[in-house]
Amino acid sequence: MNDAHPTLVFKTNTRELPLKRALEFWQDSAGSLYDVNLARPEAFHTTHTTFRVGELLLTYCLSVAQKLSRSSYRIGADGYDHFEVQFFLAGQWSRQDGRGEAQAGPGDLVIHDAGQAHAGSASDFANLTLFVPRSLLAPLLTHPDEQNMRVLAADEPMVTLLRNHMVALWRALPLLDEQQAAALALPAVELVAATLNGVKRADLSLGVAAAQLGEIRRYIDAHALDPNISPAQIAAAFGISLRKLTYLFSSEGGVASYLQKRRLNLARAALRDPAQSHKSIAEIGLEHGFIYAHNFTRAFQRLHGLTPREIRVLAQSGRTGESANWFDRATLWGR
Repeated sequence: MNDAHPTLVFKTNTRELPLKRALEFWQDSAGSLYDVNLARPEAFHTTHTTFRVGELLLTYCLSVAQKLSRSSYRIGADGYDHFEVQFFLAGQWSRQDGRGEAQAGPGDLVIHDAGQAHAGSASDFANLTLFVPRSLLAPLLTHPDEQNMRVLAADEPMVTLLRNHMVALWRALPLLDEQQAAALALPAVELVAATLNGVKRADLSLGVAAAQLGEIRRYIDAHALDPNISPAQIAAAFGISLRKLTYLFSSEGGVASYLQKRRLNLARAALRDPAQSHKSIAEIGLEHGFIYAHNFTRAFQRLHGLTPREIRVLAQSGRTGESANWFDRATLWGR
């Protein structure tokens, strides 16, 4: 159900719907991003409200126990590329992908990266989620590819600041017009980035080195397809030694590894682009720094879990349909 307020995308309480329609709604909403496994389908209900904040979406959701998983195949099929910045207001969440333990409770912050496979289960819950396009948040992060399923504790001061800001924004949005709401998007993204960059974690160094790393990452992102870019050229551009550059990128597997990952992400976007469907996979590989097609395929599959050909087939299949744009898809939920 969609009210007349310009920032409201949709508002639904499925207790007002027959169970079949409630389940169909959940499949169209959460199911457009995740494979959903409800603990008790016969008891399903959700209260779901989403507001538009410029290029962002802010969603309040209350629902029942379930498991949500996002696979490499789903990533290849729908092409969504955003971060979910999610505060649990009630209930518990736990990581379920077999890659380590992580749990979140009321007040904790969980980050999901739609471009990476992940899975988690929740008890009956309520949460507040900010959906942020990668293009807005990633350039501000010192480690954009290391945020997936990261849990930040509720008692961290910066987490508290961000949580209070998101709750205040949620309360204010019904009173704001579209232009006013859009003006708050960039400050919200900047506060998210400051929180993710600023909260300490054992596996990342912070401070001056992290700030310099962020600058170099942004430089590489902007010049990734330049055939002349190299570790030596990057070091020279920033007036540092190759030894220092290697140290800064030690958590990334090295600067060459980071550059390749960036090129492979761009290659995935190119394979999904209808305007580039006339190009062969070998051509796209060459444009993204791979002279030999078999090397491109091997590296691509290692990172994305699918071959370039599989990504292209999924992108061209009828299963993508209207869901190719995550923001537009969310708008459709309210129709």
